[in-house]
Amino acid sequence: MKNKGTIYYIVVHTVNLILLGAIGLIAFFSVFNISPNQNPTSNMVAFVTVVFLTVMWAVNYWHQVKKRKWFLPIAGTVLFVAIAYLYLELGISFLYDAFF
Repeated sequence: MKNKGTIYYIVVHTVNLILLGAIGLIAFFSVFNISPNQNPTSNMVAFVTVVFLTVMWAVNYWHQVKKRKWFLPIAGTVLFVAIAYLYLELGISFLYDAFF
């Protein structure tokens, strides 16, 4: 069953590279802010967001590689997207309100 393990790692690495690419896009667009109303707290909030998403991705990736169960790439990705969406919708607005 060596082939089954190889296919699992290909799927896990592909899914996690896509998630890491999404974090990279968020980081890229938070650095190149084209809005005329730039304030110093938006840079701090962007940094906290990128760090939070990267740490959450790393824990998800480590858990998927360590456990090696087929359910984890799907469930981990769905949970990552759900938590990231909630954080970006609720957490960012809370951080802006807290610093203004």
